[in-house]
Amino acid sequence: MLAIPTPFPFAGSVAYMDDSDPEGRDIVEKVRIQRDNGDGTALISIASHRYPREIASGNRTVEFARLRATEQPEAAPTPRRRRSASK
Repeated sequence: MLAIPTPFPFAGSVAYMDDSDPEGRDIVEKVRIQRDNGDGTALISIASHRYPREIASGNRTVEFARLRATEQPEAAPTPRRRRSASK
């Protein structure tokens, strides 16, 4: 079987999610979208082994709003300065 890349945010695509480790530090978790539940949530697979007792299969359901296509968060657009009106 050929591995054909799937574009974000469809099932089979890779996504990134902000999370925190047990010590409370912010991290970015790489996940794979398994299914769109149709209610604004998605079933994802977590590749890391940080959750050995919390999630047996490495799967969990999260809101689509928590997922993004790139590892880096999208930067908020910088406000443009308005030119002062000359009198």
